[in-house]
Amino acid sequence: MSAAPSPSFLTLVRTYGTYAGAMMARGLELVGKLGLYMLGARALGVHDSGYFFLCLTLVGVLATVSRGGFERAVVRHLAAELAVGKGRAAGQAFLVGLGAVLVLGLAVTALTAAFAQPLADYVFRDPEAARPLLLSTLVILPQAACYFIGNALLGLHKGAAGQLVQNGLWPVLTLAAVVAGVTSLDGLIYALAAANVAATVVGAVLLFRERHRFVDTHTDAPPGAPLPALWRTAAPLSVVEIVQILLPSLPVLLLATFGLPSQVGAFSVANRISMLVWVVSTSIGSVAAPSFAARHRQGQWSELRQLNRRVRLAVAVFGTPVVAVMVLAPAQVLHLVGPGFEIAATALVILGVGQLVYCLLPCQEIVLAMAGHGGVLRWLTLAQTVVCGALCVLLIPPFGMIGAAIATAVFAAQLAIGASLMVRRLMPQAF
Repeated sequence: MSAAPSPSFLTLVRTYGTYAGAMMARGLELVGKLGLYMLGARALGVHDSGYFFLCLTLVGVLATVSRGGFERAVVRHLAAELAVGKGRAAGQAFLVGLGAVLVLGLAVTALTAAFAQPLADYVFRDPEAARPLLLSTLVILPQAACYFIGNALLGLHKGAAGQLVQNGLWPVLTLAAVVAGVTSLDGLIYALAAANVAATVVGAVLLFRERHRFVDTHTDAPPGAPLPALWRTAAPLSVVEIVQILLPSLPVLLLATFGLPSQVGAFSVANRISMLVWVVSTSIGSVAAPSFAARHRQGQWSELRQLNRRVRLAVAVFGTPVVAVMVLAPAQVLHLVGPGFEIAATALVILGVGQLVYCLLPCQEIVLAMAGHGGVLRWLTLAQTVVCGALCVLLIPPFGMIGAAIATAVFAAQLAIGASLMVRRLMPQAF
C-alpha cells in the first residue's frame, strides 16, 4: 500500500495549484494580447499601429494615475484585516478606495480630453494623433475601475478571479472584436473601451457574491498594530505604480517624439513581447500578495520566508524558458507579428536580458508593499526614474530603438536588484 501524501507535499500542491489557476487566467491575457498585437498590427499596418500602441501606452499611464495607488493598498488592507477577523474594516477600505478611483478617473479623463490636441501638436508633433488620443479617453475610467476591482478580488484571496478580471478578459474581448471584423483604428479603441467596461461588470458581480465576508468574525490570530488609513498606504504606492507604468512607457513616448511611427510600432511589439516575463512574475506575485500581507500582520515570519522562496522559484521556472525564446530567436518571434517588425530583433534581445535579471530576483517589491514598506519602495522607484530618464535622453535621440531597449532593460533589472537588497536588509527573516 502506498504511503499517504505528506502534509508538506499537499501544501506545496495547493500553493502551486493556486499559482497555476492564476497562470491560466494570465494565459488568457497572453492569448488575447499577443493575438491583438499581431492581428491588430497586421490589420492597421506599421504606421497606424504606431498610433494604436501610443494610445495603449497613454491609457496605461493615465489609468494608473487614476487609481492613485489604491488598487495595491486595497490588497494589503483587505487581506490583513480579514486575517484578524476585521471584515467591516476591510469592507470600508474597499468602498473608500473605489470612491477615490472613480473621482480620480473622471478628473483625469476630463483633463486628457481637454489637452488631446495640444499633446498631438506640441508633444508628439503630429496633429493627426489628436483624434486617437481623444478617443482613448473613453478607456481611462473603465480600465482604472477594472484594475481596482481585480485587485480587491486578489485581496480576498481570489487570485484566479482577480487576474481574470483585471488582465484576462479585456484583451480577449478586444481580440474577439478584431476577429469579428473591427480592424480600423477608431473601431479598435471603441472595442477596447467596451471590453474594459465588460470586465469591470464581471468583477463587480464576483465581488458582490463575496459580500458576506465583510463582517467581523472571531479569530485566534493576534490583532497586531492597527493599519494606517487607506490613503496613507496608497500615497507612496501611487508613486510606485505611476513610475512602474510610466517607465516602460517613457522610452515609447520619447521614441514617438524622435522616431517614425513604424519604429514606435515595432519597438512597442518587441517591448510587449519581452514583458511576458513580467506578466508571469506579477501573476504569481499578485496571488501571493494577500498571503504576504496576512502573514506579516500575524507575525508568521517562517511561513512568510517559505512563501517568498516558493514564489521566486515558481517565477524562475515559468519565466526562464520565455526569456530563452526571446533571446535565441528574436527575428522569428517578431516575424510572427507581421512583415517589417523584424527591425526590432536586436532590441528584443536587449529587453530579454533585462527581464532575465528580474526573473531571477522577482516579486520583492510586492513583499515590501504588503509589509508596509511603501516608502522604501517609493525611493527605489524614484531612483529608477532618474536612471531611466537619463538613459532615455542620452540614448534614444542618437540610437533610436536600441537606446530605448537599453533604458528599458536597465530599469527592469534595477528594481529587481534594489528591492531584493532592501528586503534582505529590512526583513532578513522574510527572504
